[in-house]
Amino acid sequence: MGHAPRTRQGGIPLYRRIATELWERIQNGTLRPGDRMPSEPELATEFEVNRLTVRQAIVELQRLGAVEIRRGTGTFVAAPPDLVEIIARIPAPAPDDDATHAALAGHSDGVVETLLPTRPLLRVEERIEAVTEASGRYGELAARELGVPLADLFRLDTVMVRSGQAWIVNSYWFPRRLEGVVEALGEHGMVIATLRDGLGLDLSYRWRAFSAVAADYHEARLLDVPTGTALLVRDGVTADAAGAPVFYVRRRLRGDNAKFVLRYGA
Repeated sequence: MGHAPRTRQGGIPLYRRIATELWERIQNGTLRPGDRMPSEPELATEFEVNRLTVRQAIVELQRLGAVEIRRGTGTFVAAPPDLVEIIARIPAPAPDDDATHAALAGHSDGVVETLLPTRPLLRVEERIEAVTEASGRYGELAARELGVPLADLFRLDTVMVRSGQAWIVNSYWFPRRLEGVVEALGEHGMVIATLRDGLGLDLSYRWRAFSAVAADYHEARLLDVPTGTALLVRDGVTADAAGAPVFYVRRRLRGDNAKFVLRYGA
């Protein structure tokens, strides 16, 4: 296999060219999941560059999720992530909610399938991160969507954890009449279950939207990802049986282990 050029070509830095070459080896199976990557000295010799350039290339691959660096052991080709399908049916009869519809499917070939309903669902916990006054642009958006003054709202921040790993950062905006959800959450385990089983509310989606953002410092800390990591966002308003809005929610998910699936029909 030929060496990468020693000089910058076409405006592409050397480390990026090396990272691209190694990425292609991973994609074509020359380097397979679990394989140990060649050492920095070996790669420096192969590509005729210094070790700093090689290190930059490896960091680039790490950002892509293509390799994992194990302290004291070396750098290894990462296995494809297990993806969790978050399924919503159109029309949705009731929001058992994101985590309740999560079905785990991990395949070495990257294909993701929905597990049959008879298979166990993921065990997900929802933990309170903070309870604060509603403020800022999302607080103002929530006030408009819920049809109440901003001063009449509070914000509940939680983290959903699956298999011991932080998975989803959630922000809910509630009218103050529903402050009981905070105290009852510990008994019921998840916000939706608390509203349904603890407070007796019959819930349904009013609207949901999908987007993506880069993780800010707070989200990066909670999800244990680098700042700027792509997060999937699902936000919207949930209503009661009469159609009156109950809360506005904004969920941010790690984009490397989840995807949204909308299933149409009954």
